[in-house]
Amino acid sequence: MLIVWQRNFMNQQIVINNQLISYWHNETAGNVCLLFLHGWRSQKEVWDSVVLRIKDKGLGIYTIDLPGFGGSPAPHGSWSVGDYAEVVKGFIEKLELKTVIIIGHSFGGRVAIKLASEYSGVASKLVLVDSAGFVMQSSRKEVMATAAKIVRPLFKPKFMQNIRRKIYKGIGAEDYLATPELQKTFINIVNEDLDEDMKRIKIPTLIIWGENDKETPVEYGKRMGFLIPNAEFLILKNAGHFSFLDKPEEFAKALQEFINTDQLRRYGRSP
Repeated sequence: MLIVWQRNFMNQQIVINNQLISYWHNETAGNVCLLFLHGWRSQKEVWDSVVLRIKDKGLGIYTIDLPGFGGSPAPHGSWSVGDYAEVVKGFIEKLELKTVIIIGHSFGGRVAIKLASEYSGVASKLVLVDSAGFVMQSSRKEVMATAAKIVRPLFKPKFMQNIRRKIYKGIGAEDYLATPELQKTFINIVNEDLDEDMKRIKIPTLIIWGENDKETPVEYGKRMGFLIPNAEFLILKNAGHFSFLDKPEEFAKALQEFINTDQLRRYGRSP
């Protein structure tokens, strides 16, 4: 049966640290608030399939567009992961959210890690979904970005745009080039290793990973499981980098169980 869900409320806006932020809220005043952070080149609506499955659970649900994506304008100047974390912290404080569980996917996971590490007490639990956070491929990314700069002048004519996109995709520089106003920010972010931040996280953390993730391999998740002191690791079978979209029912069930318990279910630590 096809389930069609439409948002019951309009998107809202708020200014945090002189930055306009677009967000959505289900307007439920629950005792627990979920705050969803999307990945790079994504936006808040990517979480709709998850929200659909938990929206009637009495939870306050917030999805936000991080600066530079969706309805939130790009920041002025180049930002670091810490700058994004400060905005999320400001969002939580300005809306006076309590008992906040942060759910971060990919780049949103980076922001969530920095937030949980730097600001004790802002979040009560953490969920990292196919998260970024290591610099294992930073040199490769720098080479790709440099290559993209070299080939870019060759493809200025409009009729070359399709070819240009294929070549950019082939050298793996799509993320860098698709958001030109965020290129320096992108370089800052992918070159920041969060190993030490992970070690400082004290709140219960659930790490969820797609077994077929090619963007952030399963090994990344296993490593996070060891570095974060109070973490559990769950693999979703037959799922990729967007594991919560590939396996929405399994993801929502794991999330709900994590929300409802004071102690982590023993999903099984990485070997």
